[in-house]
Amino acid sequence: MAVYWSACLASVLFTWFAIHVKHEKEGIRYWLLVTFVAALPLIYISAIRYNVGADYAAYYKYYNRIVQGGDRERFEILYYLLNKGIALLHMSAPWMFAACAMLFLMPLYKMILSDSPYPYFSIFLLIATGYYFFFLNGTRQMIGAAIFMLAIPYIEKKNILPFIVLTLLSTGFHTMSIAFIATYAFSIWRIDNRFLLIVTGGLILLSNVVAGLFNNIIGGLDYYSLYLASSYAQKGQGLISLIMSGSIVAFATVFYQKNNTKYQVYYNMQVIAFWVTIMTGKVVLIERFRMSFGLSSVIFIPMILNGIKNRKTRRICGGAIGILYFFYVTYTIGVLNGNSVLPYQTIFSVI
Repeated sequence: MAVYWSACLASVLFTWFAIHVKHEKEGIRYWLLVTFVAALPLIYISAIRYNVGADYAAYYKYYNRIVQGGDRERFEILYYLLNKGIALLHMSAPWMFAACAMLFLMPLYKMILSDSPYPYFSIFLLIATGYYFFFLNGTRQMIGAAIFMLAIPYIEKKNILPFIVLTLLSTGFHTMSIAFIATYAFSIWRIDNRFLLIVTGGLILLSNVVAGLFNNIIGGLDYYSLYLASSYAQKGQGLISLIMSGSIVAFATVFYQKNNTKYQVYYNMQVIAFWVTIMTGKVVLIERFRMSFGLSSVIFIPMILNGIKNRKTRRICGGAIGILYFFYVTYTIGVLNGNSVLPYQTIFSVI
């Protein structure tokens, strides 16, 4: 875990440096440079890894097939074009992994620097919540989730055209991103406490019925139907994930910021992540939706803390959250080796 925490600390330092450089205006070039510099340590360790991440071999082999003139296969069009473009430049696989890391981290860092009251804490949470490690496995999905994060300001402003464009772009990297449309619907019809309790209670009581409907739909899809007969269909619910997801929603509800439209958008995404977590272990692959919608928590948790008026209470809550997540990632990644990211080894160790 030392290499990941070192990269996290380096990213915090790089972020401080990047945002303190004098500049005249914050245009596209500014944000591209700042987010690249801030995320560089995490981009680098993703690029030079070797056989790190459960799906590393699949992505590595796919890129090599593209280099040799292979076709798109089952992958989404934008991910295929990304691989094809890098292959046409005659670059090796680490450059492809670097490009993927940039597409995941740079949009996410843009939103961290724009929306998070405590950006350094958000960078810590990116590691401590495990989302960075999931990216090293579910690369396409998390690229789609990060690109969609850029759509949050347009949900807030009810500007549907750029929202649709960004949703389609994220779907071009992973089909599941189409589910992000739900966030715009809930921005119109606000999730209040009564609605939250009704839907949550309904999912708990009728989980088997709802699961049956979703699994029937999945069974009709050519590619994803294969997972119904795989080990993915036998995965348990994950009590820790359920408790954590429910705790974020409960924490956010207690300190709800009713006059903050941005807060409400992030809140809705976490509620959806919680509802999905309830169905984990019953609907095949649904935990992937939890990861996509839950990614925003690295920004939302600092937003919740920032809304706590009592300074002492805010510090106690922030410290407790930091400690709990540190132990969580130490256990799930450091002990259980979730997402197969340990031991960390590089391309230089096998040359």
